[in-house]
Amino acid sequence: MPARVNAEVPGEARLAKRLGARIRALREARGLTQSELGASARGTVFFAKQHVWKMETGRVTPTLPALAHFAKRLDTTIAALLKGLG
Repeated sequence: MPARVNAEVPGEARLAKRLGARIRALREARGLTQSELGASARGTVFFAKQHVWKMETGRVTPTLPALAHFAKRLDTTIAALLKGLG
């Protein structure tokens, strides 16, 4: 389950929004819906559409397993998702 963004942690909200925007851009570039991104290539749902939306909009921060799943579905690496966000 993704964690809510903590407004008291300096820079966390900005980082979550930047990461979410990157995930959304890659998802759209690959023609995937939020539901498709949250599911495996075989259709097993790991993250509901609502959770993907919350991550893309920076309302919650994705966990490491979520980042690994998104990286795999987006044909990239976790490092590429995070590079230059700070």
